[in-house]
This record gives sequence, structure tokens and C-alpha cells, in this order.
Amino acid sequence: MRARSGSLCTSAKKCWRSSALALAAGAALLLLGSATSAQEQGADPNAPALRLFRIIPIDGTAGNPATRMFSFDISFWDPTSGLYVLGDRSNAALDIVDTTGKFTGTPDTLYGQIGANPGFTPGFAGDTGTTATSGPNGVAIAPNIPCIFAGDSPSRVVSFNYSVSFTTAVSAVSTGGLFRADEMAFDPKDNLLFVVNNADTPPYGTLIKVSSSCALSPLKYVIFTGANGINATNGAEQPVWDPTTNMFYISIPEINGPGGGGPNGGVAGITTSGAIATFFPINFCQPSGLALGPNDDLLVQCTNVFDATGKVCTTVVPGSQSKPVGVPATCTGIARPQVVVCNPSRGCTGPSLVSVSGPGGGDEAWFNPGDGNYYITAGNNPVGPSFAVVASVVNTFNQQVPTLPPVPQLTPGKPPSAGTVHSIAASAQSNHVYVPLPANTDYTDSLNNNCTQGCIAVFSAQ
Repeated sequence: MRARSGSLCTSAKKCWRSSALALAAGAALLLLGSATSAQEQGADPNAPALRLFRIIPIDGTAGNPATRMFSFDISFWDPTSGLYVLGDRSNAALDIVDTTGKFTGTPDTLYGQIGANPGFTPGFAGDTGTTATSGPNGVAIAPNIPCIFAGDSPSRVVSFNYSVSFTTAVSAVSTGGLFRADEMAFDPKDNLLFVVNNADTPPYGTLIKVSSSCALSPLKYVIFTGANGINATNGAEQPVWDPTTNMFYISIPEINGPGGGGPNGGVAGITTSGAIATFFPINFCQPSGLALGPNDDLLVQCTNVFDATGKVCTTVVPGSQSKPVGVPATCTGIARPQVVVCNPSRGCTGPSLVSVSGPGGGDEAWFNPGDGNYYITAGNNPVGPSFAVVASVVNTFNQQVPTLPPVPQLTPGKPPSAGTVHSIAASAQSNHVYVPLPANTDYTDSLNNNCTQGCIAVFSAQ
């Protein structure tokens, strides 16, 4: 597939000094560019800073109340039901939060868990020690039909109809791979679910038809190989549905690379018939999370941080009580964390491809139309485990919110992961931001709720 190209820099250092955006598939670093023209008002840059508002404890499950949550994956908030769902691998469950009080009478309350029970057999894979074979993973909720979806291992997608039962699966279908079904996006116009198998070689996506009762019927595979125009060499990540272009977009961390740390990646556009319609190169980023914002903009999370010489930084190591923000990443030059705003309707090049310096080094990204902000995880940011706030439209970095690393000695023999923040979602109704955190994170809220066994931390600017 022919790549779109933009200006070309002759050296990495020169690229970082330039104010023009550098873009070439394998040639130059991505730099600061000017913001896209606004058709909608963006976030308020003078809004109050976020602070910890509430802790929602995840105290195991009814069957195993002592289980601590160390492994979890993607989260999702649904505007129709007000439900928030988290793929909780440690508990082999979906943690469901009632954010509005519609179901429980109290907002931001754990409503229940979909896990091992007689109506759902076999249950989720749980934490197997490697993400490739664990589950649940990616999750989504349809805005137009009462369906909750979850990716599982081995290569399984499960659906639930929450208007009928939160605990009995409607469908459990295979996507045909060896490893986990992961992140996903839903097209409410055509009732199509696009699910990604990131750990299989080559990585691929599956288009699945969804009935009004939440039954699943796989339709077509989208394989990311050189023969199909995209040689994905480090998996495939978060997809989104874009109703403006009637396409799914998906982050591809690396093309034609060594299998991690390569400088060249991008965003692919997938039609509802399963064709790879376009590919937008985004370099020195390793795209992961993806969020659809105003004016058809896409916020592209960068999972890796590169330095000014174009070399990838090593992973941030866990912090400690004496250094709670973590130890900065080791780089051969100055670390340059960034995220990218890309507008596919304008070709994702020139002024429609904008680098926002400062945030980055994480996984999931989310756009909240309630306050106009993008929320970006940054578990591997050089400043330490955190999440970031970027105002849409003007595309400015507004806030970095540090999160405390786990305290490993509270659970002997169970060390914390390096990246403590990789999942995030926000409510457009309350503007609360939901950040799952692993067990032993040293947080306690005003109601004395804590994160000893794992939790969902709720942040608010109110």
C-alpha cells in the first residue's frame, strides 16, 4: 500500500527543533505541528485540576473474596446505560460499575461482576501469567442495543444481554486464533463488532455481526500482513468506529520492524466489508490507544517513548515509597514522550497531524465529550506512572496526574507491574474519570475506601 508522505527531516535532532511536522515512513521524527481548525469548541484550558474523588474497591469475587487484582485490561463507559465495565483478569470477571445510580441507587458503586457462575461456562481464562493467554481483555458496550462484549482466551469473544441477564452469556464465538481476542470497537449503524487478535502471528481483526439480542456471527478476517498492505510486526492495538468516514480505525504499533521498539507505525482504516482502505504513517510513537474526538480527530496514544536521537527508551521501572513517581526511563538522549492527533478526513498529514509533547508511554486512550478532554494513560511515562489530560480541538497538554505505585511488601512474593496505569475511561454525564489500579496502591478516599485488594480510582475536577 502506498504510504502518504509529508515533509522530511535530515536528522533527528533537526526534526525535534523544527516546528513543522515531520512525517515519512521510516525517515524522520514526528514533531510539533499546529492544531487543526476547530468546528467545535474544545475543552476549557482553565478548568480545575483533577483530584482523587472516590475509591471503588474490587475485593475479589463472591466466590473468592481474598483475590487481589493485579492484572486487568481495558475499560469502557456507556452513555446509554451509564455502566462502566473493566476486564479484570485476576478475578476472571467483568467488573461492572453503576456510574449514575440508575441500577443501585448510588452513583459510582460496584454493581456486580460477570464471572464464574452456572450461567457462564466455561468462565473467563483469568490471569495465566501472560497476557497472550489471559482474559477478559478488551471490552465494549453497544450504545443502541443492550449488549456487553468481552475478549477472552483462547481467541474467544463473549456477549451478554444486560436487559436479560448480567451473568448468562448470549454468545461465545471463536475468532479462529491461538491466543486471546483483545481490544474491540462497535459500529452501531451496521451492528458490527471489530475484534483484534493482537498476540497471534500475524495479528488480525475479525468483523462480527451482532443481532438485536446480542448473538454473535463472525463474518470476515482482516489480516495485517505485507501481502495485504500492512506488515504489522508488533501486534495491533485499540480500534475505534468513525461514523463520519464509516470506517474502523486501528492503531498499528510497528510495521516492517524488529518486533518491538521500531520507529515506524501508524493507523489503518478498515471498511465495514473488511478491506484495508488506507494507512496513515505515524513514526517514533508505536501507536497503541486510539480515541475519536471532535471534528473527526483521532487521538493516537504512543506506547513507547523515543529520545531526541530516535532511539526507543527502556521501560520505566516501578517506583518505591522513597521515589513514588518511579524511576525515569533510560534513554540515549532526552526523552520525548508524545501523543498524536490525526485527522483521517484530511489525510493525517501536514497540519492535520499534530504532536502533543509531554504525555505518552501508555496504553488506552479515551475522549470525553462531556468536558472535551482526551484522557491518556501513561504507565511508562518517564515522569512515572500517571495519566494525562489533553484538551481537544486546541490539542494542548493540560495536566499530568501522578498515581501511586503499588507497595510490593504488602503482598510477599507478588511484585508490582512496571506500568500501573494502562486503562482509562470517563463519564460524559458526570465528567468523572475512572482509572483501575492494582492491589496495594496506597490510596484511601474520604469514605475510608482503599485499594488494598485493587480498585477503580475515580478522579474529578468538581
